[in-house]
Amino acid sequence: MGSQILKSLNEARNICLATPSIYPQVVPGVLPVVGQQQPLELRRWGADFLAETFASPVLPAEQKQELSLAVLDTLTKYVHRKEDLGEEEDAAVVKSAVQCAASIYPLVFRHTLSTQDGAEVWAKMAGIKSDILRTMDSALAGVRICGIKFIARVVQVQTSGLISDPRRPEQNEISLALLSRDHPVLRPSQLEAEASGLLDRLLGVLQDNSSDALVVTATLGALSVLVQRRPSISNKILMTVLNYNPLVLAVNGLAKMGGKERVAVKSTTRTTMSFLLNVLKRNPNHPMAARLQQRTEQLRHSLIEVFSETGPGKRAAPDEPIDGLDNHKRMRTEQGIANGTTAQQQQSQPGSIPPLPPGPVSYAQLFTLNADSSAAGFHVEAIPLHLVNQLVPALLASIDQQRLTAAITAVQTRFLEYTKRPPGTALQAVRAVTGGEEDDDYDPEGAVAVAGEQAQIMNRMDMMPVESEQQQQDLGGPVQPFVLEAGPPLTESEREEYSKLALTRVFGTLAELDKSVKAKGAKKRDGETKGFNRLASTGIGQDRDGWVALLIRLATRSTFDLNDGDEEEGFVKQEHDDRALTKRGGAAQPFDLASAIRHTLLNYVMEDFRRRIDVAIAWLNEEWYSDRLAYLSRHATQDPSHQTRPTMSSDLPNYTRSCLLTLDTLTTYLDDRAKDGRLLIRFLSEIPEIDSQILSRVAKIADDPERVQMACQALLYLIMFRPPVRGLAVDAAEGLWGGNEDARVGVGKILAKWRPEVLREGVEEEGQGKVEGVGRFRRLWR
Repeated sequence: MGSQILKSLNEARNICLATPSIYPQVVPGVLPVVGQQQPLELRRWGADFLAETFASPVLPAEQKQELSLAVLDTLTKYVHRKEDLGEEEDAAVVKSAVQCAASIYPLVFRHTLSTQDGAEVWAKMAGIKSDILRTMDSALAGVRICGIKFIARVVQVQTSGLISDPRRPEQNEISLALLSRDHPVLRPSQLEAEASGLLDRLLGVLQDNSSDALVVTATLGALSVLVQRRPSISNKILMTVLNYNPLVLAVNGLAKMGGKERVAVKSTTRTTMSFLLNVLKRNPNHPMAARLQQRTEQLRHSLIEVFSETGPGKRAAPDEPIDGLDNHKRMRTEQGIANGTTAQQQQSQPGSIPPLPPGPVSYAQLFTLNADSSAAGFHVEAIPLHLVNQLVPALLASIDQQRLTAAITAVQTRFLEYTKRPPGTALQAVRAVTGGEEDDDYDPEGAVAVAGEQAQIMNRMDMMPVESEQQQQDLGGPVQPFVLEAGPPLTESEREEYSKLALTRVFGTLAELDKSVKAKGAKKRDGETKGFNRLASTGIGQDRDGWVALLIRLATRSTFDLNDGDEEEGFVKQEHDDRALTKRGGAAQPFDLASAIRHTLLNYVMEDFRRRIDVAIAWLNEEWYSDRLAYLSRHATQDPSHQTRPTMSSDLPNYTRSCLLTLDTLTTYLDDRAKDGRLLIRFLSEIPEIDSQILSRVAKIADDPERVQMACQALLYLIMFRPPVRGLAVDAAEGLWGGNEDARVGVGKILAKWRPEVLREGVEEEGQGKVEGVGRFRRLWR
């Protein structure tokens, strides 16, 4: 029966963990099952479940406060079991009950603050607190550690904290500052005195130099929260921790300590050091920062001395050489003391400063006056900032003025020598990077031998007589040029794979160039060629504009005129009038590199269209130019008066399709509040050709009431500054006048100047009450 109940309780617990919102329904139903009279297994499960519930971070504080009032009776029975039934409660049950009490203590305190009749509830909480404080000193280690956490929570609640917003007390931290002086149940003076006494009880563990590592660690962990959240008592806590000696067990020496004592000394010392360092990390400008840092260093050195086998001081010298390095050390020492001078004195002499290495010199090499290479490998950022702030003033004050002047003079001398050097060649730069001159595999004798053999062979060939034409014919004629055999043709899958790989690599390079442009800023080169005659390969690898031009040329001209005149015999145009052709009865190509580049270019532009609109304009100009070249190539031999020959403006398949697709995609992102109307006008002014399909897309923008002004301004610009499309733009404005009520104000100003008869007809028809006029305008627009 008990196992079945535990199984059901575990299922309810899993449901609560998955859906925390049902805690208020589950907790009241669980309390009778885990009461004082239930078996031990159920009481353990209930205490753990309650501690877990009130420690959950996802359960709202309001629901926790309501549930805390319901569990007070159960917690009271857990800690009162000896008085009620005459037997001790299980340690695991008491441990979880104390954890739950620590979690609900602030909630019960806030409930008592907000209600005037909370005396009964506070009396139950006070009884639980009294039992925990009375029994924790004689309890097991786990219960005592939980009791320390409970005491710290009581001190935190019953001490004044900071009030962030007095107008919203429910948002402030629960502390004694929220309690009014005339509260009928709670007395501020009594609670404050109790908190002071409990704080002294906690600090007594450190003041007595306790050797119990578990208790000391738990106390320091609880005090760290109080130091952070209660500035009023932080100085008292810090003074106690500074006076605490965690090495009290090591007074009689390391030899008399057992394994348990050694672990306790290490644990308490390192915990104390961590406590002090965390205080410094949170507030580097703390008034006691110097003392905290000094105490930390003192504890660190003391711990090293205690666990050193030979005691304080340096290690004893070895009896024999280690790794055969003693001779080298002796030679270096003798060289340093040569001529009656020490190594430090020799470093201060100008003659002992090492010369600069050949080739490029870094700032570190210029200012390094010490021949010892070990100092160059030390990274100064490894030293904490607060230690640097303490060391630098002391070091600057201890520097000898003469040595400082000599060092400055040496750096100036080295810099002047470096500026007088002739500029190094490219070969020297490569050798400085690759270390070519210091190659261990280089054999001078072998190189000389090979060079000698080559010279002998060349001399013999020069001394041979020249063959006559007759001799060459006898030997089979002159030597023919060598032609490498062509490889096997690529399959469709290989061609598709290599095309996709090339597409990924070229746009990956473009992404890297974009990053370099953002980092360094765009710089224009003087004398840069503009227009279609620009060399697209200029700056490949380092110039974004050149790389973009190369991509556009790959998309527009890489497949140009590859059909060799077979277009009319075996090829037909697709439905969208694209130049991508398909054989009769055959399947379309699975992958086209030019089309893939076009789609990728469009996506690249739309990712940041405000900055990359120039790429779209350059792309469409190249498409238009390429389509015109294709038109001239297809109809070069045709009679211009041939009736079936289409006009050049109507036979621009790739340009028309790419321009419409770009404009359709662009108009979905245009926002009048971001002043994108200027962007649309720039796009329409710089594309090479505009037809009625493009203007229909511009007029469609006016379907959005917020972008009517944008469409009207674009049409007005085309009418005023692009005379070849003025008639089409006026027709588009007339269509907006008849088909869009919101656009009549904007296009009315255009029509009043360029087509006033439309306004007159509209006014007359409106006066006659006719409604067919609107339909006629719409038919005209279509």
